[in-house]
Amino acid sequence: SAEALVSAGKVPLQVEKDDLAGREDLRHLMFVTIDDETAKDFDDAVAIARLNKGYRLWVAIADVAHYVASGSAIDKDALERGTSVYFPGTCLPMLPEALSNGICSLNPQVDRLVLVAELDFDASGQRVGLRFSQAVMHSHARLTYTAVAAILVEADSVVRAEHEGLVEALEIMRELAELRITCRHQRGSLDFDLPEAQINLDVKGRPETI
Repeated sequence: SAEALVSAGKVPLQVEKDDLAGREDLRHLMFVTIDDETAKDFDDAVAIARLNKGYRLWVAIADVAHYVASGSAIDKDALERGTSVYFPGTCLPMLPEALSNGICSLNPQVDRLVLVAELDFDASGQRVGLRFSQAVMHSHARLTYTAVAAILVEADSVVRAEHEGLVEALEIMRELAELRITCRHQRGSLDFDLPEAQINLDVKGRPETI
């Protein structure tokens, strides 16, 4: 709605000093986002550390509620849309673009307000601690699934050199992920590895191939 767009236009373009009051400062942590190549907004980020007897994982999501007041024009429009909808070649965002691609997107090399789950795991991958906080973070890189696979699975020397400062953290993440997958399988979980269809459009935006 026009009212929502006006409200979105008043949202700051960057995190302001007053926004940091009462928040935990996690900008020193090596947060990264990992998404598909075609992703336009980044709403979650991860960081990890190896502890003496396990791991500590931080999972951060954009603190949208800091900028969207309950009952506001933006909130009402978001409730009506329900979710962002991704079509081939375009996206219908739940929030105005100033938020979804701007201050509420965990873009690299900028500070962002987030809600964080801090999870502790023992050496076998069992969760032994959990804490939530409002925080400010700084994403150090926008990674893709393809790049992470090149680093961890294919051991591509060029890609590993390009992301040299992140390789160790990604390898620790892989360790924890493998432990968590083992725990999940022990509980009887099924793992479906299914291909994802990609629709290719012609110059007029019509589906051409799948």
